[in-house]
Amino acid sequence: MNRNTYKILFLSIAFILAIDCAQAQFNVSANFRARSEYRDGSRILLDDTREPTFVSSQRTRLITNYKDDRFEINIAIQNARIWGADDERANVPNINLAEGWVKYYLSEDKEGFAVKVGRQHLVLDDGRIFGMRNWNDIAVSHDLAMLEFNKSDWDIKLAGGYNNDGNKYEESAYDVNYYKYLAVLWANRQISSNLSASILTSVDGNEDPDDFKKVYPRYTSGVYLKGGNKKSAFGVQASFYYQYGEHTSGLKQRAYMYSVIPTYNINKKLKAVAGINFFSGNDQVDPDGTNRSFNKLFGDGHRYYGYMDYFLNIESNTNGGGVRNTFASLFYKFSNKSELEISYHNFAFGGNYMDPETLDAADNQLGNEIDLQFKHKINDYLSTRVTYATMFATSSMELIKGGDHERYQQWIAVMLIAKPQLFSSDKKDQ
Repeated sequence: MNRNTYKILFLSIAFILAIDCAQAQFNVSANFRARSEYRDGSRILLDDTREPTFVSSQRTRLITNYKDDRFEINIAIQNARIWGADDERANVPNINLAEGWVKYYLSEDKEGFAVKVGRQHLVLDDGRIFGMRNWNDIAVSHDLAMLEFNKSDWDIKLAGGYNNDGNKYEESAYDVNYYKYLAVLWANRQISSNLSASILTSVDGNEDPDDFKKVYPRYTSGVYLKGGNKKSAFGVQASFYYQYGEHTSGLKQRAYMYSVIPTYNINKKLKAVAGINFFSGNDQVDPDGTNRSFNKLFGDGHRYYGYMDYFLNIESNTNGGGVRNTFASLFYKFSNKSELEISYHNFAFGGNYMDPETLDAADNQLGNEIDLQFKHKINDYLSTRVTYATMFATSSMELIKGGDHERYQQWIAVMLIAKPQLFSSDKKDQ
């Protein structure tokens, strides 16, 4: 481990020891996740010249949180690794900061305004635009300063950050595959016990790779509605977002996405979910010089668009073609600890994708996916899940994923999750 890694560990340990004697709430928890996958057509189409692979990975986090009447600090360090990827003799640093923020409430009752500063996860609404991407072992964090307002039925966040790749004294190229700056305004209101609504506007500035003085602002604005509650038989989630400004390439950006997902609790054990997710794409047959492919920014992908992960990053995974995803799912609870999911997904282009051989529009149908997942909660802090998925692709899928669409494509995963609470001052005081 390098010097910075030792500093993080030292400060975390010192923080724990110092707080132990304080008269406030202090908690220490861990988050461990190990996953083994048999990839036989996951993310890409395989053909007879390529072999399936077996990969194991894990993520280990130590999370500390301290809070008193008006102050809160959260520190989470993590290690994410592919089993066998590190040469242990090379002494390569592999611990990073997942979260490190402080929060100060401007009133003692913690209602109204608060300021939150530092590295943090930003999850808004259902996570389709700003999510954690928790399937990824690293997940997504942002270095932000945030002003929050939370009172009565309102929850409002105003956040911004400006990134550099070093301790600079003059502006230069930002050599990190991330935004140069980000600003977010989000407001949510709980209108009634059965209805909540949110509005979102964000701008992410992306630097021109050839000229750091050019930064292209991309705006995303939209609404999110959620109907129903835990006691309702029917529920619905719906969203619409429009993207405008400038694409990362410098082209004009004009794109949109929408999602409509109704749910129905058939009985206490069985739930049905169906819906559509649509992401606009470019017309490659008759282009107009405008990028019309929607980028979902930091939104979750794995839990929404099929477990085979063909569309984790929709704009890049479809070469700007967009996607229309219609799906239906059944969730059956065997008990409070066990649940089985069966899902069907149909994928099609959201725009006009050109077939390079004919120079005409390709068939927009990309394929059908079937997902099976079993979740089991072993105890309060330990759980496991087993997943099987298969993709029945069309010839159009080969245009963006290569491989052989006639070959059987499948994916199997087994995951163990542990989230124990290691220490709590509340328990100590009892």
